[in-house]
Amino acid sequence: MTINLDASHCPLCQQDNRCDVASPQGCWCSLEKVPNALIQQVPDDKKGQSCICQTCIKKFNLTKEDNFTAL
Repeated sequence: MTINLDASHCPLCQQDNRCDVASPQGCWCSLEKVPNALIQQVPDDKKGQSCICQTCIKKFNLTKEDNFTAL
């Protein structure tokens, strides 16, 4: 059985991840810091196959920040 993975979609939300790693100028993903806790949410069969999109990264970071209260 052949599984076709589409690297142009986020493994978490399935939306376009806008990855352009094959382009001469590279991709935004090469400069992005993705939290390990977010990477752990990617299903095992999709890990390392496509980029987590910027929207999922931002949502994760906002949620993490929202868990803290400023004094």
